[in-house]
Amino acid sequence: MRKQNSLTSVTRKVTFVAAATMLLASSTLLTSCKKNTKTEPEPEVVAPLLPSVKARALSYQSGTNNGFFWSLWKSDGATGTVNYANGSAGNYSVNWNGFNGNFTCGKGYTAGSTTYKIGYNLSTYSNSGGGTFGWYGWSRSPYYEYYVNETWGAVSPHTGTFLGTFNSDGAAYNVWTRLMTGKNIDGGDGFRQIYSSRVTKTSTGQNHVITFANHYNQWKSYGYTLGQLNIAAIMVSETWGTNTNGNINCTIWAQ
Repeated sequence: MRKQNSLTSVTRKVTFVAAATMLLASSTLLTSCKKNTKTEPEPEVVAPLLPSVKARALSYQSGTNNGFFWSLWKSDGATGTVNYANGSAGNYSVNWNGFNGNFTCGKGYTAGSTTYKIGYNLSTYSNSGGGTFGWYGWSRSPYYEYYVNETWGAVSPHTGTFLGTFNSDGAAYNVWTRLMTGKNIDGGDGFRQIYSSRVTKTSTGQNHVITFANHYNQWKSYGYTLGQLNIAAIMVSETWGTNTNGNINCTIWAQ
């Protein structure tokens, strides 16, 4: 979710989920802002084509751990170090140093659902680049890439058309959407991003809840209804940029 002038990470995240879809095809996969007017034209974002299957396979890892699905994806040609580790239960950590490119990682479930109520504790968060932390996934028919952003890095991810503000689980969220050209997770043309972002970034070291149905229903009230959620959904940690550094540790559980 980069700004309009540097959007290649968006397509890299598309590649990440496409890789998950192709590599695990044998099973169903579980991935405050300035107010704009609602009538603001949506930017057209042109994304490059997906790399080859071989290239995707080389940059993607996934598996299960303590009953959770996990994944780590790095963009082709990325340099620097990134270290992902699964902890006990729903815990995972990631740290990176001198990283150039884009990566996404996290822990969640093999398929999304409107009924998920996710508890989480973000014990550590630092990110000198762009990127977000929050609940993330895709839908089919229609194609949506969705986020519930709980916090983000040094560069704000917010762009597109501002739809409004609502409250969920004791926090205020701004809602944004934008159309994306380029390839969706199944290799077709085009998809839509929709995301809720906390007005105030989440705190570290405290328990929080994401009631995903609240976000789903709010997006629906604006006329944007997610399709089939039979795709991986994770509490994502993401970064992009040049020479970025960071450290994230979080634990999730079913609330």
